[in-house]
Amino acid sequence: MDLMELQYHITEQDFVDYNMYFIEHDALTQKTMRKLSLMLAGLVVVGGTALMYVMDSLSPVSIAVYLLLAVVCFFYGPVWFKRKARKNVHRTIQHAVNKHICGPKTLKLTEQGVQLVGESEDSLHPYSAFKRVTMASNQVYLYLDDISALIVPNHAFEQEADRQAFVKLLEEKIAQAKQQEEQDTEHSDD
Repeated sequence: MDLMELQYHITEQDFVDYNMYFIEHDALTQKTMRKLSLMLAGLVVVGGTALMYVMDSLSPVSIAVYLLLAVVCFFYGPVWFKRKARKNVHRTIQHAVNKHICGPKTLKLTEQGVQLVGESEDSLHPYSAFKRVTMASNQVYLYLDDISALIVPNHAFEQEADRQAFVKLLEEKIAQAKQQEEQDTEHSDD
């Protein structure tokens, strides 16, 4: 028996949106972008100043120019990184071997778990396999681990209330499954 069924189409943009959401909300990715921006800015200051020193052209004006360039690099670095990531995601989808990433999907909440059916895919994920459910502005993400998630775009729901009901039901099922898993572990230890 299906508790809920959704039919929708995953577009290339949905997949790009998921990856951009991940980049913007993953703490490790954000930390890495900040470090890269800082390193790039430092490289501009040190490299530029060293170049001017070697060329015997070091002056307060050249130092100010390289400091300004460093500031631009520091703030533009994350923007460049995200734009490059967006292009790479588009390229990956266009050259993907498994073409079922995008296309029509049917997602069913069953008593056993979440079933996802699409072109050349039919998977059943038990509720206990999900790490969390996240509602983004355009989509709902059903995280299986820290990186991978099932994408459910907002257009899969007729109304916001339907989206809220879906997330609530899913979170309840996940919590029940995890609680049952803990109880089973406790009983097996006895």
